[in-house]
Amino acid sequence: MRSQCEDIETAWYEVGSGRPLILVHGLGDDHRAWRRCVGDLMLSHRVILYDLRGHGGTSLGSPAGTLAQLAADLASLIDALKLERAVVAGFSLGGTIAMRLAIDRPDKVAGLVLVATSSRVGKAAAGWYAERLAMVAEGDPELKATIDRDTEDVYRHSPEDAAAGLKIRREATSDPRGYGNACCALAALGTQPLDPELTRIKSPTLIVTSDLDQLCPPRAAEIVAAGIQGSRLHLIKGAGHPIPVERPTELAQLILDFTATPQW
Repeated sequence: MRSQCEDIETAWYEVGSGRPLILVHGLGDDHRAWRRCVGDLMLSHRVILYDLRGHGGTSLGSPAGTLAQLAADLASLIDALKLERAVVAGFSLGGTIAMRLAIDRPDKVAGLVLVATSSRVGKAAAGWYAERLAMVAEGDPELKATIDRDTEDVYRHSPEDAAAGLKIRREATSDPRGYGNACCALAALGTQPLDPELTRIKSPTLIVTSDLDQLCPPRAAEIVAAGIQGSRLHLIKGAGHPIPVERPTELAQLILDFTATPQW
């Protein structure tokens, strides 16, 4: 399905019934990043998945290269679906978008699940994003091979999942401008971290991290947890960065337990 959301046409998908739960994917992926979690979540929730601006089936529009715009896209989708508010679960980049939404539009967020994400990036990571943004802007012929290598690195702890991950990423970034737009937004976290604004997040929040994640390590989750009052932090052992793929059943159960607590 597609909905007009400001300057873009957003591709979105829905399964199940119950309290609305929106799943937000990471950099260079599309809604299928959550494919292994959906079966368990749809039994208790109206699960809504969508593709970020310029990713997968969603158009690029006029990209601003900011988290604020990516969060506004999500707020616009919530309005288009005529939802008052929803629980928002974001993986990696999706987690930063979810935090930005909870800061900017708390009225839209019933609760947050932040998976393998961070509120800041260091100098090296900011340079990494800037380098890939430059490759997109310059039409560098090595971009596709670079994205492939990056994807294989993401799945270093579960190489058996790399083929599917590569398929999704190649299709989601067939027009790389959306990928470059998201890289620009993430690079800005180097000088404009979300840390000072985390205290503004009042929604119930679950933070999920994994001990083998080198992209968003447990320390990043601890920083987010320290900033969001009353948040819960859960460590998954033996998993790398793509938790929704490597530990889907465990992650889905954590989300179900979180949304089933009396705070709702």
